[in-house]
Amino acid sequence: MTQKDFYDYREDENTRQVSLMRLLRCALMRWKLILLAGIVLGGLLGAYKILSIHSKKDQMIKEYDSYKNSQEVYKASIEQYRTTINNLQKDVNEKQDYIKNSTKMNLDYVRCPESFSELAIAGTGETPLTAADINSIMNALYDEVYFGDTVSQIAEKMGMNSEYLRELISVKITPAASVIRVVVRGQDTEQAKAVKDELLNKLLKEKAKGMTEFGAFKVTVINEGTANVFDAEIQNYQVAQNDALTKLQSSLYTAQNQSSGLTKPVAVDQYSKKYMLVNGIKLGVVGLAAGMILALAAVIVMIIQKGVILSPEEIDGEFGLKTLADFSDRKTEEASALEFMLARLENCMAGKENREIGIVGSVSADKIEKLASKLGERVPAAKDALKFVAIPDFSKDAAGFRKLGDMAGVILTEQIGKSDYLMIRKEIGLIAESGRELIGTVYY
Repeated sequence: MTQKDFYDYREDENTRQVSLMRLLRCALMRWKLILLAGIVLGGLLGAYKILSIHSKKDQMIKEYDSYKNSQEVYKASIEQYRTTINNLQKDVNEKQDYIKNSTKMNLDYVRCPESFSELAIAGTGETPLTAADINSIMNALYDEVYFGDTVSQIAEKMGMNSEYLRELISVKITPAASVIRVVVRGQDTEQAKAVKDELLNKLLKEKAKGMTEFGAFKVTVINEGTANVFDAEIQNYQVAQNDALTKLQSSLYTAQNQSSGLTKPVAVDQYSKKYMLVNGIKLGVVGLAAGMILALAAVIVMIIQKGVILSPEEIDGEFGLKTLADFSDRKTEEASALEFMLARLENCMAGKENREIGIVGSVSADKIEKLASKLGERVPAAKDALKFVAIPDFSKDAAGFRKLGDMAGVILTEQIGKSDYLMIRKEIGLIAESGRELIGTVYY
């Protein structure tokens, strides 16, 4: 590239187009710095967390003891409410089942089918029965109805539930008149009368005849009847059972609300060395990630602000230069790359009397010297062999810039991720100004 070529090709611009992936790749080339920043921030945050927890040791122990006590009280209250709720729920279920299935609860108390009989007790022997004897006989018959197996036998015979049948029978004693009144309810009058007749049959023929210890006596039916009547006792009983169900349901609802209203103690952390270390490590890891991210962002900003090149295409593509070798990917084999570059240079310099090639650029003087030395070692021993001259800092050193005038061509060396884009523009401009041919570029 000559001076004319450079100025004809280049137009001043204030913007650059860069690849985000190349920018990230360039930034990650400084991974040691990024990792160090993450380690430093992670270490600081981890140490801060450990010291912070340790400074609250006494307070944490006190708060944890208080939490454990509150937790025990809470668990005891929950268990108590659970037991209460289970018991109430069981009672509600039993009461609902009873109301649904009990014959007594499903009777129409306005027209209740009933059959009754009034029994009178009188002595028949020479010795009259005393009032105590008569009272004992009536109580024995009463107990047989409510506690004996007579009703169970009748229920079994009629295919009824014995407890539900016993509820349908009412026995009242009038001691002054020596009268027992037996009332039996049923789903209809026929059932009520059938049960009453079966009950009286067993009481009079089996139970009463067996009570000889009181002397001779007889039980006479003095009055009886069967009809659909208004039964206030059934009405009151049904109302009482429904009220009892309502109270149970209300108690259950209250217990459930109180249980759900219990406030669970807020858990607090228990102080321990393990807890302190684990939390320190956790915050340290967060700090490590945050530090690396911040460092990466800072490196990216620095790269953008400094304006370094991110790929060979940014220079070669813009200025129409040739890439002689690219060692920036760290994968290129140096020996073969140098040999191929030398072959290209030999072709390029063929037929020219001046065989000196200057090596310049923004890379370190050490790298420029090494490149010149390695290329020189590969040149065949001949009178017209290529010669490579290292000219570091030619853009600042006047003596170095003067040397360009003795060169047949120039090789520009730059470093991806470190060489300044504007500086490279300046170097290319100086080479063009010197009138020397810019043969190609080498990247590190």
